[in-house]
Amino acid sequence: LEAMQSKPPLFVILEDHPEVAQNNYLFLQKLEPEAICELAQTHTEVLERLELETPDLVIIDLLFGTATGEQSAQASLALLQQIFQDYPMLNILIYTSEYGYLKPLIKWIGRHQGGFVVVSKLERRKAFLEGVKHALDGKLEIPRELRYNIDLDEREMQVLILLCRESLTDKAIAQRLNLSLKTIQNCVQRLKAKLNIDYLDENDTSTRVALCMEGVRRKLIVL
Repeated sequence: LEAMQSKPPLFVILEDHPEVAQNNYLFLQKLEPEAICELAQTHTEVLERLELETPDLVIIDLLFGTATGEQSAQASLALLQQIFQDYPMLNILIYTSEYGYLKPLIKWIGRHQGGFVVVSKLERRKAFLEGVKHALDGKLEIPRELRYNIDLDEREMQVLILLCRESLTDKAIAQRLNLSLKTIQNCVQRLKAKLNIDYLDENDTSTRVALCMEGVRRKLIVL
């Protein structure tokens, strides 16, 4: 049991630029010195790795070079769809400066139960490491431009109703639904992201009130 508990985290990095992959590898080791980091240069390698063992995190670059010398997101999007179907709890970090390619998958992203975080390559490395932490925590963090038409799952709807109609705390909701406090906290965080209010400052506005107002505005709930 101790051996299982002390098992080092496993990260898989899908990247066709060796220098970028190596930089990601070095930064991940700063975050988790004991981590095992595996580099994959093809989408097939990632699927083969997933069949052997589920990593703690997969980091995916969307754009890959094609035989014609152009950049394409097609293979990465196909891989993501396969992951959404077969590995719904997998934690994923998308590391790209072209996140607009994710729009066709927004329904899948909304239903995915594992962490799903998008970090721009134009951001500083601090954002990359924060994104890794948040993906490992099971959070949903996507650019605001991608949030339109994103669906709430059944559990999120349950939590939204209890939060708004009964004004229950996270702890009370966890007890009511017989789930862990962390599960409910993650659910509330995902609600904030999906309803596009996670940018609000808690010091100025109650995000719980804003959640309810947005839920009513979108006709998700009736108070």
